Amino acid sequence: MIDKTIANVIATGSDGNCEIYHGTIAVDMGISFAKIKPYVNQLQLVLLSHQHTDHFNIKTIKRLASERPTLRFGCGAWLAPLLSDIKNVDVYELNKWYDYGAFKVCIGKSYHDVDNCFFRIEKKGYKIFRATDTAHLEGIEAKDYDIFAIEHNYDEDTVYQIIERQESQGKFAHQKRSINSHLSEQQARDFIFKNRKETSEVIRLHESKTV
Repeated sequence: MIDKTIANVIATGSDGNCEIYHGTIAVDMGISFAKIKPYVNQLQLVLLSHQHTDHFNIKTIKRLASERPTLRFGCGAWLAPLLSDIKNVDVYELNKWYDYGAFKVCIGKSYHDVDNCFFRIEKKGYKIFRATDTAHLEGIEAKDYDIFAIEHNYDEDTVYQIIERQESQGKFAHQKRSINSHLSEQQARDFIFKNRKETSEVIRLHESKTV
């Protein structure tokens, strides 16, 4: 079990996403203010990946900015127009490190159906790699990271059976979209295997509820 002072998953999945790392760095804000309220006073930075509402709840983001005027927000250029009413927004370039003193962060390109990014977070030599909503992680490395917080969205061995069952029942099979825009269990495992060290820990994010 990972210490919640290091990594605390507030919500993950299609209903909303938000984790807090080192007690002070939130990644994504796709939740209600009520869910983040207990942690608001400790936050120093909110990192935002992409515009989908389960990762980007603008009502909650504006409330955070209002209640914590010194709170900083970090994102890629694609989200900057959506945050034009928010103060203290740091717009990052891909693959460039940004030093906040106590910690530093870096974003890299993810492969979703809208512009998106993964995050690298380092604090006192402790390294976290966080990625959700991406079709693959090809060409990306995170050697010897301490935590891999990675999407395990669907199982390649069963996803086509699930699609067939859903459609035979007249239901919409969202798994068709997942195949082209989300990371599979097998892809996540392979990435972790290639990059982990003996003491690395894994946080499974954005798992599908459909079995």
